[in-house]
Amino acid sequence: MRRLFHPDPSRPILRIALLAATIGLTAAQPASAADVAAPVLRAGDTWTYRHIDGYNKLDVGTVSSIVEAAGPDGVRLVTRSVNGLVNFESTYAGPGQLASGTLSERAAGAMHPPLQLKRYPLREGERWKQNVVRDDVMSREKRVTEMRVRVIGWDNVKVPAGEFRALLIERAFELGDYDPFRGPTLRYEKEWYAPEVKGTVKLEVFEEYFESRYSRLGSPAPGTRATYELLSYKAG
Repeated sequence: MRRLFHPDPSRPILRIALLAATIGLTAAQPASAADVAAPVLRAGDTWTYRHIDGYNKLDVGTVSSIVEAAGPDGVRLVTRSVNGLVNFESTYAGPGQLASGTLSERAAGAMHPPLQLKRYPLREGERWKQNVVRDDVMSREKRVTEMRVRVIGWDNVKVPAGEFRALLIERAFELGDYDPFRGPTLRYEKEWYAPEVKGTVKLEVFEEYFESRYSRLGSPAPGTRATYELLSYKAG
């Protein structure tokens, strides 16, 4: 995988389905004071976000991620727009383990094995990488998604819901969403995770892709740019 972490960390990098990366199914005891245990999610837990266009910085609208079911068999998270329509559904097999859902507009499906978006207990400075096979919804083929993650450290972040002490996590993906007309999408995310709300308080997404699936000469083309900021959190 190339350019797995974006060379300019100030450029935004995101998408709402991955707000579900905050998911944990069971409580875990941190190994040290700096570690963050997996949250215990309950049906009805709801995070509402302001969606900001990454190009013109204008509000796009609001979306809400709601835990519809949580138990020993996993968690089901549904994301709805302001009019109540379902945008995405995701299922988690374990803490931070995306078993099925949407990574991007062009990459969705079941993951084998589940994609470890978070590895609990979260530990400052930790890194990991993973390759998974996705049952791709669009192509109806099996596609490989590559991911690298690093936990940067603690940061103070201010959003409409308030000011939070949050753990900054960066992810870089090669989504494997190529087709006959273009290459795969490279996706970069910056997530600020606040334990006190059991989830993401801010998420930035940056996507780009190469015009040809066979060549990476020249500059990549721009894709999705978006920021999500927490408006409110309601416990279930």
